Amino acid sequence: MTCSKELGVQFFLADAMSQRGCGRESVRTGTVNLKANVVVALFVGAILLSAQVGFPQRSEAQSTQSSANQPSGPAAPEGISRGGYLLQSSIEVGYRNVDLTGSSGMYDTLVDQQTGPRIIDETLSMRSENHQGVLFDDLYVNSFGWGGDPNNALRTRIEKNGWYDFHGTFRRDQNFFDYNLLANPLNPSTSSPSIPALNSPHLFDTTRRMTDIDLTLLPQSRVSFRVGYSHNDMTGAAFSSIHIGTDALLLQPWNTSMNSYRMGVDWRAAPRTLVSFDEFLDYFKGDTDAQLASFSPAQLPGGAGPVELGLPFDTVDKIPCAIPAGSSSLIVNGVLQNVTCNGYFSYARDQRIRGTRPTERVSVRDHSIQRVELVISYSYSDGKQNTPLNELFNGLETRTKTRAFAGTGNADNYEISNVVDAEATVHLTKQLRLVEKLYFWAFRIPEAGNFTEVDSDCTGTCNLLTPLSATAPSTSNTLTLSSFNQDWKREQTDLDWDVSRKFGARIGFRYGDQNFEDFPTFQAGGEKQIEVHEYTALAGVWARPIQGLRINFDLEHTNYDDVIVRMAPRKESRYRFQTNYAPRPWAVVGGSINMLEDANADALTQYIGHNRNYGLTASIAPRTRFGIELAYNYNDAIQNALICFNDTPPTGVTLPFVTSAGSCAASDPNNPLLGSSYYTNHTNFGMFALRVQPVKRATVNIGYSITNVDGTEPQFNILQPLGTLESRYQQPVASLSIDLGHKLAYNTGWNYYQYSEGSFIGPTAPRYFHANSLTYSLRYAF
Repeated sequence: MTCSKELGVQFFLADAMSQRGCGRESVRTGTVNLKANVVVALFVGAILLSAQVGFPQRSEAQSTQSSANQPSGPAAPEGISRGGYLLQSSIEVGYRNVDLTGSSGMYDTLVDQQTGPRIIDETLSMRSENHQGVLFDDLYVNSFGWGGDPNNALRTRIEKNGWYDFHGTFRRDQNFFDYNLLANPLNPSTSSPSIPALNSPHLFDTTRRMTDIDLTLLPQSRVSFRVGYSHNDMTGAAFSSIHIGTDALLLQPWNTSMNSYRMGVDWRAAPRTLVSFDEFLDYFKGDTDAQLASFSPAQLPGGAGPVELGLPFDTVDKIPCAIPAGSSSLIVNGVLQNVTCNGYFSYARDQRIRGTRPTERVSVRDHSIQRVELVISYSYSDGKQNTPLNELFNGLETRTKTRAFAGTGNADNYEISNVVDAEATVHLTKQLRLVEKLYFWAFRIPEAGNFTEVDSDCTGTCNLLTPLSATAPSTSNTLTLSSFNQDWKREQTDLDWDVSRKFGARIGFRYGDQNFEDFPTFQAGGEKQIEVHEYTALAGVWARPIQGLRINFDLEHTNYDDVIVRMAPRKESRYRFQTNYAPRPWAVVGGSINMLEDANADALTQYIGHNRNYGLTASIAPRTRFGIELAYNYNDAIQNALICFNDTPPTGVTLPFVTSAGSCAASDPNNPLLGSSYYTNHTNFGMFALRVQPVKRATVNIGYSITNVDGTEPQFNILQPLGTLESRYQQPVASLSIDLGHKLAYNTGWNYYQYSEGSFIGPTAPRYFHANSLTYSLRYAF
């Protein structure tokens, strides 16, 4: 692949890709030839393998099994005794080389592994041999992914018997997303000038860091205490869009954080009664703002300055405006030829969000009553959020003749919730149980907003050259007081019967009552109140007819007497089937079926949908030196419903979904076409992994996985490709692990990634890529 400036006028997106993808291309392929590395890695492995006869031999039982795409070293060592502790530790360090051909944006979206050194994995375990450690009895530390992988983590567990338990984790996830069909305007090549959107206008490049710390004091005492802290922040570059006359590209640097504090106490009031109290304090901060980014800039005539014409660009259909008579293009030598276009000189939105949410929870677990088990919890939360808003626009919206506007104001809301969760299990006999569950959730969001907007509208002829001094400013105030209220009650009764050690069944019924209320105080007749009742039949069986065979089947069938949104089902059925069969300890075969069926026969909806999933797995390892795993999964999803829409294909273009549409003018005059929309998705996934040990000190893994998607959806634009609905993703893998003795292992792993689509790519950058990734490392363990 090349990283030339063929992104044209997409300056901000080009910069993002140069920093993220093209800027790292030299790291992937510039200095290291992958084929040479493969030869060197295998050559080194062969030398080490041939030399293994000089090392002390291990028994076959000490050999290890490793996955195909993550080679592992020798078996867990016995450890070293020091100072009353049994110490075990391992570290694996290495280097990864990636050779990429094709779309770096799609590769980073799906894989995002780059060239460079790595600390692949590290562990440390210290266990007190007599539980008499000074500061701790058990310590465990594990981390992986350091050195540039998109995901890395550190986990820590420290315990002192009877005194404390400490658990801590840190995780860093790097999320790059550039599926360039998302929000793409599909600008045609027939436009003059032709400005394709090669990357997604909603490109995302963020890093999320998550820290969780929990400490329990006196965990085995009658009264124990818990404290905890979590921090979650997400920062990085992101792009979005806004519609004011036309859609403009926005640079939206992401910056959000959440700090959570937890405190709790557990009191064992009786030998079988535990009472707990928890306090949660959540603090949210959102500092994500937005500003105009450049996509299709032009200069105004006479040197009046630059203007941004927006994302959709199709001059044949007069978007953002028509080419004037006597001109061959809307932009000639960088100068705009028609000043009556929608356009932006500037745009900025500054919105700081601050939120707090305290939550109290009381729970009781009681087994003191003979044959009765009780679990009850109640939580109350009272949160609030505040956000000032400053929004500035300077440009032209031709429909309203607005040359500029400034919006300021402030919004507040409160979030009040009450949650009750209770469950009682009554053992009627040794084989018969009655389980009663009750759930109640009430949620209220009263909110208030006070906004002022100053619009500068043209009084006569209006174009991009009209000065602000020729406009008439007008001020409008908007005061909004409203409340979104919802409560949900569910009661479920189950009767479980263990007929014998080999067979059991259950039947049950669930009743639900959901109330939705929306009260806009200053909108006459805008109140909405909906009550939905749910009736669900439950049933299930399990069987263990022979040793090694397990079968489970559950079903739910639900009827709703109303819906809150049109696409919600009035009938819903769920079927779950799982089975596992182990004819030998080294052979396990499993199967599963999960089905969801939805329907809504309303005359204006006629919604039908389903999601059906079928899976098979097999794991066979008759010897330590040989093992194979197989898996297959098929997923079938559809959604069909009537929709009202508005679409006028370009001259000479015929779209069957549009031409065969009926009339919806009586129900929705703004969207007068009626069609039966459809979405289908058939996904096949298959994989196998083979592990062999040709000699005791060498383990070879070979594997392959493929995801194939075949689907359809309505076509509203002749330039609209099917994208991921017609795609294939393949991942062959291979690895070699050699136990060098002396607590060392040499690992080499190869991964191949290939993504392709079956339909045309549309007026976008190609999304195809294939990449070879080679990792070689040394693992030391004691």
